[in-house]
Amino acid sequence: MNVNRLFVKQDWEALNERIPGLINIARIAIVLSLLVFHLSGVYTDGETQKNMFSPLEFYSWVAVYAVLILFSLFKPEWQLQSSDLPNAGAVSDITMIMVLTYISGGIGSGFGILVLPFIATSCLLSHGRHPMLYAGYATMLIVLNMFFAGQIRFNPFEWDSHAAITASLLTGACFLVAALTAFSASYLQAATESATRHQLAYRRVSGLNRLVLNRVQEAVIVIDASQRVWLFNRQAKTYFPNLEVDKQETVFNELVSRWRFQPDKNFETDIHIFQHSMHVRAVPLIQEKTELLMLFVRSLREVAAEALATKLASLGQLTANLAHEIRNPMSAIRHASDLLNDEDENDPSKAKLHHIIDANIQRIDKMLEDVSLINRRDSVSRQPVNLMKFWLAFKQEFTLSNPDAIGCLRMNMDGNNLSVLVDAMHLQQIMWNLCNNAWRHSRKDQHAITVLIKPSGRIHISIVVADNGTGVPPEVRNHLFEPFFTTDKQGTGLGLYVARELAHANLGQLHYHPEMNGFELILPRESDEQ
Repeated sequence: MNVNRLFVKQDWEALNERIPGLINIARIAIVLSLLVFHLSGVYTDGETQKNMFSPLEFYSWVAVYAVLILFSLFKPEWQLQSSDLPNAGAVSDITMIMVLTYISGGIGSGFGILVLPFIATSCLLSHGRHPMLYAGYATMLIVLNMFFAGQIRFNPFEWDSHAAITASLLTGACFLVAALTAFSASYLQAATESATRHQLAYRRVSGLNRLVLNRVQEAVIVIDASQRVWLFNRQAKTYFPNLEVDKQETVFNELVSRWRFQPDKNFETDIHIFQHSMHVRAVPLIQEKTELLMLFVRSLREVAAEALATKLASLGQLTANLAHEIRNPMSAIRHASDLLNDEDENDPSKAKLHHIIDANIQRIDKMLEDVSLINRRDSVSRQPVNLMKFWLAFKQEFTLSNPDAIGCLRMNMDGNNLSVLVDAMHLQQIMWNLCNNAWRHSRKDQHAITVLIKPSGRIHISIVVADNGTGVPPEVRNHLFEPFFTTDKQGTGLGLYVARELAHANLGQLHYHPEMNGFELILPRESDEQ
């Protein structure tokens, strides 16, 4: 409620700031009209105009009122009072009008009626307060006016009856105008408070709607039968960059036509918009006499990606359970194979069979190890890793496992002390998979593998692992990161998939660049270097 009162107060203050300007216009109009009226009598020998005002009194009044007008032009805020006291500007205007009435011959001149609009503006400037005080002050000046003009005396039988009737009517008009203006001001204030309360509620609901809509993964667009856009969320801008409220979008013509055919039924469809395949779910809305259509739009590529992610998550859980169950019989097979090999060491055919069994056991072990890495991607312990120190340790370990690669790995670093925020074990596994892949497809010479480490923008580091092989054929590139896809009979098809999953788990990315003939790993830079 306090917030509502604050808004109402601000609205009234904005309204009151305009009233002094209107009052000044009224003052100027009165002064100029009287000057024209008086001067026309001087230069046309008009006896009525000449005799109505004493020149000294009239020009003195004009001078005082002109000073008041000029002061109000340059300092309009003096007429605005925040306290509960009567408005000083209103009191001065009522006084000046009654002085004009006196110098023009008294109440009978008719100029007293000019006090009524100033009583009304006085009540508005005071927010509807003190209406009877302003009317009473005007009445007091009317009585003093008649007293100094000799129109009333202490003996009631000597009063000027015509002036008394005129004064009574003017007094009644003052109280009536004051009461009506105060009532109108109170009514306007209540109406403004109600409107502000509804406006505040609308803003809250509108803000809540925007918050909810912007959290929806789908693009939400509301249109009418003429395809004019009423509302959309942030996600809609990614699909339709030129989308604007109150603008017609002809791309929804097919959807609107289907909606008009059955205006009260929901429907779903796949549609081609802006060279993109979209899945659209349409929900008709009826608001009084307005018929709207709410569209939930999603790229089919994103839908397929989410389905694949769900499928792979389920597959990961399944393979984790299978890996656990497979390890025990695999251990038994390995043990039996070793016993058979010990018994028949001199039999070449059995030795060959043992070699085949052992090679396949190792392949299954590697596959189980890769599967376990996928299922550990959610347990991330990110910490700053200095890439120079990491590379020196990694290169030593890699060449120990691959002696033929000694002298075939080259690293270039663009910058000093580059560090990334990553799980060190995950980075080790990613680089191991990438370098193994590069070594397998390289020419096995001194330029076999090239690693380039450089900043990528302000907050990321790029690590490119490239080889000097023939590169990945175009028809294979779209399947590089698919699980269990491999072109090497000795491989498991999980190396690149595991590398990308671990990169994503560390808020990074992994891409293949044909022009580099290598893979680019992008990781977040250490926070203190950002």
